[in-house]
Parts: sequence; C-alpha cells; structure tokens
Amino acid sequence: MPETSNTQGKLFVVTGPSGAGKDSVINSVKELGLEFGQVTTTSTRPMRHNESEGNPYYFINEADFKEKVKGGDMIEWAKVYGNLYGCTKQEVHAKLAENKVVIVKVDPQGARSYKNMIPDAVTIFIMPPSYEYLESRLVNRETDSREVIKQRLETAQRELENLLDWDHLVVNEEGKLDEAADEVLSIIHSM
Repeated sequence: MPETSNTQGKLFVVTGPSGAGKDSVINSVKELGLEFGQVTTTSTRPMRHNESEGNPYYFINEADFKEKVKGGDMIEWAKVYGNLYGCTKQEVHAKLAENKVVIVKVDPQGARSYKNMIPDAVTIFIMPPSYEYLESRLVNRETDSREVIKQRLETAQRELENLLDWDHLVVNEEGKLDEAADEVLSIIHSM
C-alpha cells in the first residue's frame, strides 16, 4: 500500500538520463528564487574529489546500506552502475514537513519507486536535446570510464523509449538552461 504523508509539502521528482543536466536545471530553479527542500540520497559509490558528506550524497558502505534496506528504512533504492543509491523514509518525510516544495533528483528507476510510494508526487523528466548531445556530454565531463559511459548510454536509450511514464517532460537544450529552469518552475507553481 502506498505511503502518504500528513505534511503539507509537495514532492517533485526530477529524473532523466545521466548527463541530461538534472543538477544544472535544479540549481537554476534555485537561482530563480524558488525556495525548496532537497532530499539527499544515500549512496555506496565512492566520494569524488569535489564532493563531501551530504553533498551531493550521504556516503555509506554497502553493508550499512543493505541493513537499512532490510530494516525497511528506504523509501526507494536501486543498484545503478554497480553502486547502491536510495533515500530513507525519514529524510523524505522530514523534508516534506519542513518545506512547501521538496525536490528530489533520482534516476528513472528511483522515480518510479517514489511515484509508487507517494502517488501524488509530480515527476519531471529532463531530456537531452538529442542522444548524440547526451553522448558528447557524458564523454566530455570526464567523470566515468568508457565502460560506465557505455552503460549510461544504453540505459538512456531505454529511458528515452518510455517517456509516457512521466507527468512532465522538459528538454534541456544546449545553451538554453534558463528556459528549462523556467519550465520546471512553471510546473511547480501550477501545482
């Protein structure tokens, strides 16, 4: 049975393929003045040089993560590119209790879990302008191995074939980040 919250916050789930610009769009929405709570995901992936605890993830080891899953503490979780990612129920409900608008950024598998658990959550799929653009972006950001990039592109291809799964689609065109952010802001204000 889906969980519901007795809080007043509205949950917006931003998703899309890796490299589509989800973080950039969310950051631009913030720069446009929208105040919102942001759910921090827990991950077993190694921390990168420009990251810290809680930014952009809570980093824990695989054994502790699996213990949280076993204990029913995760609202959603998935194995993505060899690492575990998920959000605790406590984190989501605390953010909803504190904020009128809460934004969570997850991969499409995680977005589906959120929608199943919290049916009134609004899903926003951030799309690249083209598959070729996405490939170029993943290669040029130089954060993943060729094998991981190949996996991300294969996953993106499948995701782009299931666009009817989402409440809203926003194309993040090259050089038009402000327009994508404005569109997301309009969606949030219309709810």
